[in-house]
Amino acid sequence: MDIVEQEKGNNKRDLRHTVEVKEVAVKLYRWSGDVNFVLRRYRISKASLMRWNKAYDGTCASPAPKGSP
Repeated sequence: MDIVEQEKGNNKRDLRHTVEVKEVAVKLYRWSGDVNFVLRRYRISKASLMRWNKAYDGTCASPAPKGSP
């Protein structure tokens, strides 16, 4: 294991949100309209939330990364 893999495993900022979490965060944002509440609850940036919101079209697979199968 090289040093990059070790550092990546110890980094608490390396949060990979699941597709389900992304979907729930977008639905909560659309329902409540309160950006700051969603950002605090899921500990994400506004840019991430807006990117997920733009990509979400109502299907479960839409917030998934484009490179995933």
